[in-house]
Amino acid sequence: MITRHTVGNALVLHASERISTEARTVALSVDRDPDNDIVILDLQHELPFDIWDTVATELRRQRLRRGIRLVVCGARPETGALAGQWLSDRLGRPVIAPFGRMIPGAAGLLFVHATDLGGWVCYRRGHTPVWQSKRYPVPAWDGAAVDHLTVSSTCAAEPLPGGVWLRESRDEAAVAVHGSHLTSTMPCLPDAMPVLVGCPGTAPLRLDDIARFWRGLAPEGREHARFVQYGPVALPDGEQFGQALADLLRCPVRVFTGVPTGRPDGPAMFTVDADGRPGWQVFAEELAYRPRETLGAKAVTPRILRHRAPPELGEPVGPRVYQYAHDTVVEVIPSGLWLRAPEPPRHADRIRAVPMDPNRVRLVVDDPAPAAADRHRELAGDLAARLDPATRRRAAVQPSSVVAPGRPGLSARGIEAGTYRHTTGHAADLLPAPPVPAPVPEPVPVTVAGLPAPPTDEVTGGGVAVPAVPPDPAPPDGAGLHGAGLHGAGPEVAGFPWAGPDVAGLQGAGPGVAGLDGAEPDVAGPDAAVPDVAGPVLGGGAGWATSPTMTLPVHRPAPAPVRFQRTPGDDARGVRPGPDLDEERTWFRRAFRREIAAVSADVAGVLAAHPALAGGADAAEYATAVRLYLSAAGDGLDQALRSAEPGGHVPFARCVSAGVRRLPVHRGVAYAGAELTPAELRRIARRRVLTDWGFTNALAEPPADLPGTVEVLIWSATARRTAAFETGDGVPARVLFLPGTAFTVLQVQEPEAGAPARLLLRELAVEEPPVDGRVRFDALALAALRQHLARRTGPGTPVPVAAARRFVGVPGLR
Repeated sequence: MITRHTVGNALVLHASERISTEARTVALSVDRDPDNDIVILDLQHELPFDIWDTVATELRRQRLRRGIRLVVCGARPETGALAGQWLSDRLGRPVIAPFGRMIPGAAGLLFVHATDLGGWVCYRRGHTPVWQSKRYPVPAWDGAAVDHLTVSSTCAAEPLPGGVWLRESRDEAAVAVHGSHLTSTMPCLPDAMPVLVGCPGTAPLRLDDIARFWRGLAPEGREHARFVQYGPVALPDGEQFGQALADLLRCPVRVFTGVPTGRPDGPAMFTVDADGRPGWQVFAEELAYRPRETLGAKAVTPRILRHRAPPELGEPVGPRVYQYAHDTVVEVIPSGLWLRAPEPPRHADRIRAVPMDPNRVRLVVDDPAPAAADRHRELAGDLAARLDPATRRRAAVQPSSVVAPGRPGLSARGIEAGTYRHTTGHAADLLPAPPVPAPVPEPVPVTVAGLPAPPTDEVTGGGVAVPAVPPDPAPPDGAGLHGAGLHGAGPEVAGFPWAGPDVAGLQGAGPGVAGLDGAEPDVAGPDAAVPDVAGPVLGGGAGWATSPTMTLPVHRPAPAPVRFQRTPGDDARGVRPGPDLDEERTWFRRAFRREIAAVSADVAGVLAAHPALAGGADAAEYATAVRLYLSAAGDGLDQALRSAEPGGHVPFARCVSAGVRRLPVHRGVAYAGAELTPAELRRIARRRVLTDWGFTNALAEPPADLPGTVEVLIWSATARRTAAFETGDGVPARVLFLPGTAFTVLQVQEPEAGAPARLLLRELAVEEPPVDGRVRFDALALAALRQHLARRTGPGTPVPVAAARRFVGVPGLR
C-alpha cells in the first residue's frame, strides 16, 4: 500500500508507516519547481512486486497536469532512470528523473553525479531521453561544471553541488573529508561559480594546473567563475592569490575572499585556515584583479565588487564608507576595516592594498597626530567589542603609520610589528588606475600591393597591403586608410583593412586605386607576387603587430566545390591561444581610430543598457569590434580567417572574439543554410567532425527565406546572441560561434516532399576530443533537434537580403 503526504514543496509517496529522514529532509528543503510537480518516492524497504503500478495509479488520482520531477530515496541510483521512463510511458507526461547518484546539497540543492553523463534527464513517451542539467535549481553556469576532469598528474577538477574544486588528486583521504564538508555547506549561487583552489593538508597546487583548467573552461564558466583559495597554492614570493591569477591568465579575474555558506540568495563568506576550518566572516566579499600591464610593473589595487556592512558600522556616507562617530568613518577594505577621518589621506591606496591574513581581521587606525591616534584607537576597541565573537577573537588593531609606508605587496609578517592587540586579516581595494595609453608608432610609408583574382579553390594569393594608421593629425578627407575608396570597380570599398565582396571583380576593371596619403600607387597585375610580412613575429608569427604593411586575403564571393578548412597556425587564428591581447588592442586602436570615434556614442549606450557587458577598461574596445564585425565591414573577415593565412584580419578577429565572449549564451537550436549537392552532403557526413576557423553565423529562430538547398540545424551550447549590438538593418536573431569551434555531424536527411535536405550538427564542448565515433551527447542532441523540427510551425523569421550571405555555408568548409 502506498501512502501520500504533501511535505513542503513535494508530494511524498511512501510504503512504510513513516516517511524516512532522507525523504523528509529533501521535501522540506527543495525549492518549488515552476514547471513540474516534485514527487518523492520513499523506497526504503522490501517492496511488493506491483509497487510501480500502485505508484502510477496514485499519481493519476492526483489529477496533475504538469510534468513530474522525480526524486527516489532509498534505492539504487539506476532506479530513478528506470522509473522515469516507465512512469512517462504509463502516464503520458514528461518525467525528469536523476541519471546517476542524487546528492542533496546545501539549501535544498539536488546534485546528480555519475561517471558518464550524470544529471537530470527528461523522459517522454516515444522520445529519446534528453539531458537537462547537473543541478536543480539550475544555475546559469551549470553546463561548465559537469564532469570530473584530470587536469594533470597531480591535479583534478571535481564538480561540486555548489561549484568546481581544483584539488590534489593523490591524497584521497584528505580530499574525501573536505569534499563531504563542501558538499553539505557550500550553496549553489545562481550567477557565480566558485572555483575552489587547493585542499588543506595537501601539497600546494601549481599555477600551471589552474591555467590548464582555465583554457578548457567554457565561456559561460569563465564569465561566472569566482576563484577561492581553499588550500595551499604555490605562489611567487610576496604575491597575492588574485593578482597571481590575473597575471597568469592575462585577463581580469574575480576572487571570493572566503567560502560561501548559508542560503544562495545571501551567503556568508568565511576565510579558511591552514586546517580547513572556518576563520572570520569577511567584510570585502568579492575582489576584481587586473593583470599587470607589463612584466614587473606595479600591480593595480584590486577593486571591491561586493561587501557586507553590519549595522555596527553606522550609516553609509560613501562607497564602502560608514559614519561611526561624528569625526570618524569606517571604510571596508579587503583586509578588514579602516577607521579614519572623513577625508582619506594621501597614502590611502597603500592601506587599501594591505594583503589578507585568513586568520586575522585587521582594524587599521589613522594616527596622523597623537591625539587623533588615541581617538581612533579608542573607537577601534569599541568597534571590535561590538563585532561577532568569531571576528572579535581574530581582530588586530594596527596604526596606519606602520601600514602606509609598505608597498602594495607588503607581507603580513612585515606589518605585525605595529599591531596593538587583537588579531589580523585580508587583501585589497580601490578603483583600478586608468590604463596607460599604448604608444603610437611613428608614421610609416604606405604601400598597396596588387589585387589578383583569387584562385578558384583557395583563399590565398593576392591581397591589399594596408598601413598602420599614422597618429594625429589625421590625414585630409579622402586620404589614408580610412576613407580610401577603390575606384573604377563598381561600388566603393570604404575604410577597413581588407577588401569587401566587390573587390574580387576589381582586377583589370580600372586604372588604379585612389591615393593613400596623397600618393597614387599602382595596382599590380594578376600575377603579382604577394610581399612577405616584415617585422618580428609576436604570438607565434603575428607580424602585423610591427609591420609597416600587412597582407590580407581577398574575400571570395563565388561558391567553390566542397573543400574542408585547413588548421591554421597560432599566428592565423581568430582566437589567440593565450589571453593577452595587448598587441591586438593597440593595433585595433590605430587601424580603426575613426570608426571607433564614429560609433563610440552608440556603443556607450549599449554598454549602459547592458551592465553585464561593461566590465573592464577594455569593454568599449571589444564592444566596438563586435559592432564593426556585424556591419558590412565584417563581410570578408570569416573568409580571411578560413584561409589559414596570417594577416591584418587576425588582430581584428581576436578583438571581436573577446567582445563576443561577453554576450549572452544561446543554448538550443540554431539555423543556417547551404547550397550542396547530395554527393557533397555524403562527403560531409563521412567527415564526421567539422572545425570552423571563422565565426559561424547562425540564427536562433527558423528563417523564412534563407538561400540554399540544404537546411543546417546546429545544437548550440556556447553560441552568443548579438541582438544588443545589431543595428537597424541587422539581424536580431543572429548567434555567433567563436573561431575554432568544432561540430560533429549527427545526421544527413535526404530531401522529401515539402521538406529540404537537412544537415544536423552538434557543437562539441571544449573538453570533448574531436575524434571519429559517436560521443555521449550525440543521441540527446539528435533527439532534441528532431523534436524541434516536428513541433516547428509558422512561416519563419525574414532575413535581410544584404545579411543573408553570412548564414549560408557549412561550418568547417571554405
